[in-house]
Amino acid sequence: MNFLNEREESVLKTIIEEFVQSNEPVGSRLISKTGPLKLGPASIRNIMSDLEEKGYILQPHTSAGRVPSDEGYRYYIDRLVTFSFSDRAILEQLKQECSAENINGVFKKVSDNLSRLTRSVGFVISPKLNTMLLKHIEFVRLSGTTVLAVIVAKTGIVHNVMLDVTPSVTDSDLVQISNYLNTHFIDKSLMEVKTAILDEMRKDKNRMDSLVKNVMTVTERVFGNSDFGQDIILSGTSTILDLPEFSDVSKLKGLFQTFEEKKFIFDILDKCQNETGVNIFIGSEIGRSEVSELGLVTKTYSRGGNVIGMLGIIGPKRMRYSDVVSVVDCSADLVTGIMGKFLESK
Repeated sequence: MNFLNEREESVLKTIIEEFVQSNEPVGSRLISKTGPLKLGPASIRNIMSDLEEKGYILQPHTSAGRVPSDEGYRYYIDRLVTFSFSDRAILEQLKQECSAENINGVFKKVSDNLSRLTRSVGFVISPKLNTMLLKHIEFVRLSGTTVLAVIVAKTGIVHNVMLDVTPSVTDSDLVQISNYLNTHFIDKSLMEVKTAILDEMRKDKNRMDSLVKNVMTVTERVFGNSDFGQDIILSGTSTILDLPEFSDVSKLKGLFQTFEEKKFIFDILDKCQNETGVNIFIGSEIGRSEVSELGLVTKTYSRGGNVIGMLGIIGPKRMRYSDVVSVVDCSADLVTGIMGKFLESK
């Protein structure tokens, strides 16, 4: 990153804040009138030329004005803007509006409020089910070798897993398997269940009776996928329709296809897995060309100090980052607190 002098920083800050407000390229005359520097348009143009040479602003081919580049936004966020974290007023508002009887209801309300408060796309990534504590598990035979596993986490999250079993596994075996798991693994994380099952399977299988073998086989299939159960709750995707950045129908189509895939959001979660604060990704930093006109503001939430999910907003790069960061920060802190309360009350 090229560091800027005081005048350059002032001009860059003015360009970004004017562009955020108007979505129009910003010219030297406007900066001269509205910016804090007492300089004429000619002097401003010289500074803008230096900023463009350093890669912080761009000139659209149809305009004499300038717009921020991704590098310009990054410099602005890292060095020129002041963020307000954990705004008490926002936190209290969210607490009142995001109460629900089950955690899935909380996730939906939080996602809706993220969208409403920022006029962007709000999202919450639910926890991987294997990070949650087991409350109950039950098996239902759907056909000869097809069984539905109904898993209830302590937070109230319910997940269904379809699995194939051998013909030797009877209905009585399924009852005994569920009884075994419900007796030995209640209040254990599903990752702990998986680890215990795999440890048993590593032992001498010849010394196991048929029921224990069936328990090990069935539960390994249920918990074998470390990512199962995780989903993304999206709210406010229609807000994108109002953005002039996506007036091109082909761009809009590609964007919504990317939203449907949701993979890029999971990729962001992987990047943030060990982060505790708010993370901001601008345009090309997201890693997908379809969303290069957008920005992401995210924060993880946790249980017992361990990251189990993430939430945030997806909006135009020219969003008001100082306002958005406060909403995302408060929302993540709220969900972390609610997760703890759900666990204590169950």
